[in-house]
Amino acid sequence: MTTVVALHGFTRAPRHLASFSEACQRQGWNCVRPAVAPRFLPVLMNSRSHLDHLAERLVDSGRLAGQVVIVGHSAGAAAGSWIAPRLIDRRVDVRGLVYVDGNDSPNHLIEQALPRLDSLPIRAVMAPPSPCNRQGRLSRLLEARRPGSVEIIPGAGHGDIEMLGAAVYRRVCRDSGELVTWQKVQHAVIRTIHSLLPGLA
Repeated sequence: MTTVVALHGFTRAPRHLASFSEACQRQGWNCVRPAVAPRFLPVLMNSRSHLDHLAERLVDSGRLAGQVVIVGHSAGAAAGSWIAPRLIDRRVDVRGLVYVDGNDSPNHLIEQALPRLDSLPIRAVMAPPSPCNRQGRLSRLLEARRPGSVEIIPGAGHGDIEMLGAAVYRRVCRDSGELVTWQKVQHAVIRTIHSLLPGLA
């Protein structure tokens, strides 16, 4: 059994990853989409204590069955990096992290978590540099520390994993993709999850 924990980005909500969840279910995987932070207080995504409690709630929910892959979109990448070691400490079988056009948090949760993630595979499916991925800062960090871990999808936008073409991404991130590009991003993420699961790569 495989469980994908899908973490939404800043100011977003679990519903924005509904299409991705459906894609996971077509693979036969469970997909858990927790609310990382309430939309009225999105800065909680950067709070270590809040994320510690989220990790505890995920474990206590009993929904993290089998092999677990954490997928974090945008700020969800930082949240996932902080949560992963806590799940491992609670004996959750975490197989890896997938960042989807991820960003580190202002308080550097990814950089702080990396030493505890030495033995955990990390992969990134990224858009080309844009204002919403801080001009590719996380891509550069990962390539320096984990060469070969980053796949950049030409023409992709920051919000493509949501498959909505939301106005906020067009306005703030300058996304301009269409359905075919969104599908490329989704397929790349699914393929990357497969690569982290023994016997499925």
